[in-house]
Amino acid sequence: MNLNPRKSSKRKRSTLNKLIASAPTHATKWERALHAGYPPTAIQCLPSEAFGLQKPSAHGVEWQSKAIAQAKQKFAELLFPALMNDDPKPFEELLEAMAYRRKTEVSLDEFIRCQKKHSKKETGRRLRLALLNLSPDDLTSIPVVLNFLDSHLIEYSDESHVRRVMRELDVELLKQGDTVYFRFSEINLPTGEPKKWVCPRKIVVEQNGTAANYGMSRKDYDGLLGWKAHQVQSIASDK
Repeated sequence: MNLNPRKSSKRKRSTLNKLIASAPTHATKWERALHAGYPPTAIQCLPSEAFGLQKPSAHGVEWQSKAIAQAKQKFAELLFPALMNDDPKPFEELLEAMAYRRKTEVSLDEFIRCQKKHSKKETGRRLRLALLNLSPDDLTSIPVVLNFLDSHLIEYSDESHVRRVMRELDVELLKQGDTVYFRFSEINLPTGEPKKWVCPRKIVVEQNGTAANYGMSRKDYDGLLGWKAHQVQSIASDK
């Protein structure tokens, strides 16, 4: 089974970027960037889901316990019929998906630790994931974007290369006068949903790509455990 049969070419990479940009949610964009546009099957999703449950969750112990129980049930539903029918193919698919996850699925922390040169295809994949991971604080100007990429050891050719990929992914820089409102809510443990949204922080983009911070600092906001979201209010939309 080939989890990622796409061949590397400039035309197909451009098409992939547009496919990522057309995704309806940020989570879908990330998934398409991670898997080169090919949606994984339910069995292929199992290793990633299990990997995400290995470490303590910001949602709390109770939520994580329920999530693990659901993962066990899903595993049984997907694999037990194959066991009863003496069909090894689903198990082979799972083993190959586990190997693929270990090889390709990395966090930004792993980006920092990884200093070896990558193939052109892998370099492009890491650049797309990094750009999709940019916080509004990192989108105030192109020098700030490049500084983020450099500090996380993300390879790219030059500034024009980064601008092109951002344009194809529909990742836009903030403009002078834009205001970003950062929201936060504690987690309702029984449901896993937000309790009550508040806005403890905002930034306003000033000249030369600098940003004025109001309320909580970025470090303190990033340290909050719970649901987070942000909304950009453009000065152009107010006219």
